[in-house]
Formats: sequence, C-alpha cells, structure tokens
Amino acid sequence: MIVHYRVDSRVVHGQTTTKITKEHPVDGVIIVDDEIAQDTFMQTVFKSALGSLRLLAFTEERASVKLPEAVQSKKSYMVIFKTTRAARNLVERGFSFTGVLNIGPQPNVEGAMLIEKMLYLTPDQIDDLNVLEAHGTELIINPAFTTPNLTWANAKSKAGVHS
Repeated sequence: MIVHYRVDSRVVHGQTTTKITKEHPVDGVIIVDDEIAQDTFMQTVFKSALGSLRLLAFTEERASVKLPEAVQSKKSYMVIFKTTRAARNLVERGFSFTGVLNIGPQPNVEGAMLIEKMLYLTPDQIDDLNVLEAHGTELIINPAFTTPNLTWANAKSKAGVHS
C-alpha cells in the first residue's frame, strides 16, 4: 500500500528520515523522477540517508506500471516526486492517487511566486497542480510541516493566485 505521497524538490533529506517516515512508517520509499531513475550515484546517496528502508527509483513511464502494484502490495511505501510535472504526467497516464498528495518545498526560481513558506511555484507548476486537482487528486500544501493541512484552493487564495 502507499501510505504517503509527496512532491519535494529535495527528494530524500532529513525531514524524510526523521519526520515523514516516523509519522508514516514504511517499508520503502519510491522516487518517481526520470533523471534520478538513471542516476545510480544519487540513488546511493538517497539509500544511505534512508538507512534500512528500501529505495526504488522509477522513471515516470515505469511508475505508471509499478505504482498500481505498490498500491496493492502488503508492504507500505512512501512515494516522492521531485517535481509537480512528474505527478501530473502520472495522472495523465491514468494513475489515480489513493491518498492525499502533500506538496513540499520547491525552490525560488525565476518567474516563481511565493505560495507558502518554502514553496515557490512557477506558472507551469501552478498549472500542474490545477490539472492534478481537476483529475480528483486531493492536494495539501505543507512544505515545512508547520502549517495545518492547507488545501490547494486555500493556498491559491492566500497567495493571490488566479486559476
């Protein structure tokens, strides 16, 4: 089963190992990102941060096959997307999230606007989240784990985003 879905530009980091996996005990972490799926060095770095937890890294195409299997598994997994686009692409391939998609940190890049502490989104990323929501994905904005479950609609309103 998949017990937690998250978009986080940092992928696996201290919060993953100290907070998320404690609140959502898992047997393994699945990363969905085309580049990381091909980068054995980064996979090794992430594996070392996770300790005894299993790490799987899939391209978006492979994830469209493997995530439905993970949903049916007796083992529990957390799924991490590096980008909003990867999550959107998966939904557009027919995947339906079986739980809430937590939107974590995205960096402040050119053209991005501050949505919430540690969360800057470009117009393309905002569009990705709108498409995910339109496909029935429940989105929660909580990049630093310090806000209550802020819905995407409330986060957009608070930040002055017009969709």
